[in-house]
Order: sequence, then structure tokens, then C-alpha cells
Amino acid sequence: MKIVCLILIYFGSAIPAFADQGMVVKEDICGTGNTLIETTDGWYVVAEHDSGVYLHEGNVVFGILKTTGLQKITRSDGESGLFYIEEYGSEIDDVFEELCD
Repeated sequence: MKIVCLILIYFGSAIPAFADQGMVVKEDICGTGNTLIETTDGWYVVAEHDSGVYLHEGNVVFGILKTTGLQKITRSDGESGLFYIEEYGSEIDDVFEELCD
């Protein structure tokens, strides 16, 4: 029984390590709810608000940011929302074009 509990604790604490971290650098671009996030490893992510909390410039966020599709993004205050990751890339100019489409 102890081994099972230790395995659950180990894997339960390892899951957040797979999340990306970033900071919102632009919010509500073109009035569409689109947000631009810069990750700590230098990627730029276009996220469109679907439901839940909104993101504001300067918010530190966590989630699976470099995978397109509907993703849960959590702010550093623990509040989260669903966002559609439309595009991500290493060059801000490339992803910025997607913001107003």
C-alpha cells in the first residue's frame, strides 16, 4: 500500500512539470479576445479566449501552450479559462499575423 501511495504522489507532482509557463504581452488584440503570450523558452503563442477568466498584460500563465487546439490556461492566481491555441512560433512577426484573422 505504501508503494502505491508513493507512486501516486510521485506522478501527481510530476504532471505540473510538463506545463509551459509564459507571460501575456498583448491582450484583446483587434477586439477579438485574442492574446499573445511569450513563453519562458522564447516561443510566442496566439490564444483566443473561449470561456473562463480573461488574460491581461503582465499575467504569468501556465498550461500546455505549444499545442494547437482548446487548452486550459491558468493564471498565477490559480484562476483558469479555456483558450484556443491558434498558432505558436519562435518569431513574433509570424504569429502576430494570426491575431486579427
